[in-house]
Amino acid sequence: MAIDKQTQKLLLYTAIGGGAYFLILRPLLIKLGILKSPLELQQDISQKENIDSYINNSLKIQTPTKSIGEWQIIADQIYNNLKFSGIADNKSDAGYQIARVQNDADIATLIKVFGMRQESFFGINIGGLQNLPQFIIGNLDKSEITKINDNYARKNIKFRF
Repeated sequence: MAIDKQTQKLLLYTAIGGGAYFLILRPLLIKLGILKSPLELQQDISQKENIDSYINNSLKIQTPTKSIGEWQIIADQIYNNLKFSGIADNKSDAGYQIARVQNDADIATLIKVFGMRQESFFGINIGGLQNLPQFIIGNLDKSEITKINDNYARKNIKFRF
């Protein structure tokens, strides 16, 4: 079975395009932070497993101080305060909302109801879906995160951002 010239041409262009993507474009996109490297993907999977374990253990040991519905409202407020990637963000209110946590079961419930959410830039979705810790770390500066972690330490909460 012989391959005609048109098919050979198509296969050649496909091979060149694939090679260019894997040898040039993909490493460039990883370097720019647009795509995640295999190591980052592995770390994300590991982090998700660790957070899931923390949530399950915390909810077995303690009881949340608010209902799931109340934590859902707080999670939505945090998301609405931070979802626009620096433009019109209300970081102080987001810090206040995240500090309403009183024990490990509260933060576990908040992470669970927050789920995975999308960040936007000028109304255009950027990056992948993020859980609550990724959202907080990505949108609040180190001093705000330190205040939240200090608040958690005073309340004997094990979780830290």
